Amino acid sequence: MTEILIVVLIVLVVVATVVVIRARKRPPAARVDPLADFPEVWDPYAIGVGDIISYAGIDHVVRGTITLDEEGYRWHEHLLDGSTGRRWLTVENDEGELEMTLWIRREGTGLEPGGDVILDDRVYRQIERGTARFTAEGTTGTAPTGTVDYADYATADRTGLLSFERWARTASWEVSTGRAVTRGELGVIHAGPAR
Repeated sequence: MTEILIVVLIVLVVVATVVVIRARKRPPAARVDPLADFPEVWDPYAIGVGDIISYAGIDHVVRGTITLDEEGYRWHEHLLDGSTGRRWLTVENDEGELEMTLWIRREGTGLEPGGDVILDDRVYRQIERGTARFTAEGTTGTAPTGTVDYADYATADRTGLLSFERWARTASWEVSTGRAVTRGELGVIHAGPAR
């Protein structure tokens, strides 16, 4: 009986040794491209919280998204946070044309919409004004839902854009200056499934 036990132990040791030697000879698992599932062509209308947006060589994380609706016309504002600070990206489909604008908040201007507005020695004229309902997700600094008053202005050559937003009737106007951007100026990695 002891001899059988010794033979079984020897066989087990030999089998274990062969298994260990074969495991060591296996090539390491191939490395996988972590961005392989993210297509080169991105959808501007699917940008949302958690996406990464590159602009001028700087990556920004989409911290929050506000969806606005004015009588069926919808557009999105995305809060981008990067090493150079926060910006807002507006994405809208205006009669079949993609329009994207990058905005930077301007603190302490004391400006309100009404007539022509002068900022940084440039004259802005009102091009649109209204009220929209909104819903927000992520970090936006707004309530989760509500109503916003807005007024959009532009310089005569449309190279300068100015926006006023008031997120509550009792609040002061927020002022932002912006510039139109093209798809080619932005790179986007969507964090999740398209919305």
